[in-house]
Amino acid sequence: MSSEIRNALVAFSLCFVILVGFNYLTERPAPSQNDSGASRTPPAYVNNIPLNAGTSKPLTRAEILKKTPRISLKNTKISGSINVKGALLDDVVLTDYLETPQEKEKFIALLNPATAAEPYFATLTWTASQEKTPLDLPTETTEWTRAPQSAETLEPGKDVILTWKSPQGLTLTRTFSLDDNFMIFITDRVQNDSERDVTLEQHSRIIRSVPSQKQTSSVHEGGLVCFDADFQEITFEKLAKGKSLSGAVSDGWVGFTDKYWLTAFIIKGTQPSTTSLSFNHHFSCQTTSVSIPLKKGDSVEYKNMFFAGAKVLKSLDAYKKQYAIKKFDLAVDFGWFYFLTKPLFLLMRLLNALWGNMALSIVVLTLLSKGVSFPLAQSSYKSMSRMKELQPKIDALKQRYGSDKMKVNEEMLRLYKKEKINPLSGFLPLLIQMPIFFCLYKVLAISIEMRHAPFFWIRDLSSADPTSLFNLFGLLPWTPPHFLQIGLLPLLMTGTMFLQQKLSPQSADPAQKKMMNFLPFVFLFMFSSFPAGLVLYWTLSNSFAIGQQMWGARGKG
Repeated sequence: MSSEIRNALVAFSLCFVILVGFNYLTERPAPSQNDSGASRTPPAYVNNIPLNAGTSKPLTRAEILKKTPRISLKNTKISGSINVKGALLDDVVLTDYLETPQEKEKFIALLNPATAAEPYFATLTWTASQEKTPLDLPTETTEWTRAPQSAETLEPGKDVILTWKSPQGLTLTRTFSLDDNFMIFITDRVQNDSERDVTLEQHSRIIRSVPSQKQTSSVHEGGLVCFDADFQEITFEKLAKGKSLSGAVSDGWVGFTDKYWLTAFIIKGTQPSTTSLSFNHHFSCQTTSVSIPLKKGDSVEYKNMFFAGAKVLKSLDAYKKQYAIKKFDLAVDFGWFYFLTKPLFLLMRLLNALWGNMALSIVVLTLLSKGVSFPLAQSSYKSMSRMKELQPKIDALKQRYGSDKMKVNEEMLRLYKKEKINPLSGFLPLLIQMPIFFCLYKVLAISIEMRHAPFFWIRDLSSADPTSLFNLFGLLPWTPPHFLQIGLLPLLMTGTMFLQQKLSPQSADPAQKKMMNFLPFVFLFMFSSFPAGLVLYWTLSNSFAIGQQMWGARGKG
């Protein structure tokens, strides 16, 4: 292999690893409330709701829930309660997902009350902005009444019904329904028994605090909105700096996404609603309906769908089909290479369904990818083996023509042609492997199915190998700093890289040889912070390649 080709190969590999690894090595903290120039202390109220003001000893989530009148909700996927004060959705727990693999009884609390440490809730309110005479309507702090026909617990097939009546004669009836997954249906019926015609607008809001967890640029976290056919994203960081999104939506959805979780209001209407995403001490997405005229004696119904749950692609696709929700699957951040990443994810899901284990699925995926590239790789390794045998002749050419690099290259090309060797052959397997690697990197970063998937000593294949060489893989009672978190799996991967180098043609240039020998250490530190599932794939791929190189070196196959 010529020095130019080797340099190109090294540069390509380093650029790719640095590009991908940069996202993990530069994990940025969650955006500060000060990013927009606002005070660090949030206001006491937002939309009439008292918010957590950062008190020194806030109440626990359980204590806050006990202080307000509530109606329980549950199905096989979620549990929680509806806050009767304001008819708020501020308590949803995902019962299929633990916060950490070690805490067996601590599930993900997706929605939290306004006075909790990290407020995150959804509201539905009505206003009468066009009315000249004041009209009483319930706010987010108004206490509703459970109707006699209401179920005591919101469950699939059992609706909860809340009512409120104004002094002027308006009666609001709010009906909550729940499916077997993550969708909550909210139907508001307004009966106008007042003495006049009125005009109303409905507002749906999702309000949340600044997320406390670190974020990476590898997965979108922030606001999502589907303006009918136009899907747009905006990060928490950009929102906190004062940027916003707004527009009209008649058939779309809007909400907030974390790495694995999503909250969203589905917008379905004959006329467009006004939707916006913004930040003012808190993150807020709001949708306001068109003005709804309501004559005295008449009634009107307004329906909403609210998703609060995990970004399970199968569920999102099912909702997309069942309710014609445009681009709902894009809540999962498949990235620019959607057309490659999503099929790879579907293949991983199929393999996991067959084998029942994500680690085994990665093994099978590696075998499949190596099988597809086997003929080309086999030819490449045989060619590389022959190039290794030609190395003494190449060294002799360099000694004969000295510093005349043009003449050396001419003679090398003549030698390759005579021996029928393609000098680019060593580059071709990498070209096949890199797209798979990149898409798998994305799949492992976004796939909730990979979350907490175990593999021997690793409890979560979506996270880095938790072991470290510097505490003898847990034998010493010391937790190394992050930059020394070099686990067993990255070390095994580095070992396979060293062995591959020994089987490949070596450069006669001492400086270049040192650089190539140093390259596995660069990969070691980069990959130490990568998802363990990705390192597993790379290690297995290297191992299979070593066997194939040894087979090709014997001229077999």
